Amino acid sequence: MRTWVGGDQLGRLDGYLAGRAEIADYLTAEFARLPGFSVRPMPDGVVPSWYGLTLTYHPGELGGLSIERFHQALVAEGATEFDRPGSTCPLNQLPLYQGPAMLFPGHPLSHRAYRTRDFPVAEHAHAHTIKLPVWHREEDRPLAEQYIRAAIKVSDHHKELLQ
Repeated sequence: MRTWVGGDQLGRLDGYLAGRAEIADYLTAEFARLPGFSVRPMPDGVVPSWYGLTLTYHPGELGGLSIERFHQALVAEGATEFDRPGSTCPLNQLPLYQGPAMLFPGHPLSHRAYRTRDFPVAEHAHAHTIKLPVWHREEDRPLAEQYIRAAIKVSDHHKELLQ
């Protein structure tokens, strides 16, 4: 097993990051024009690695269409890498915080259990988040374009999905 990262591998990393930044810029610009979505801008001076593009879904812009129904329609269009992140739920919803006594019996704070709605901003953000990978190669651009076309199609036909 090779654990050392040599100069050649670091050079490729710069290329991957540059490719991801280019595709992230493209996706961000396209989603900014699409009703129902917004992308949080990066603060000045931040250079993200772009593992994924996190989108905020606004159901009110699409007649109240639920994020679950929108996501199902994306998957039906073949855009299967759109993700409703489950692993990134608010921490208070994880078992550790729901019943800490199971893991830490006798701990002085083991009686404290957080409930749903204790952190409404985090819960709202999670309930309105959809995520998309950010690819990095030049030949991935057509794939990113396919995902944009799928989102446009679902957005354009949202009224049919409300029935």
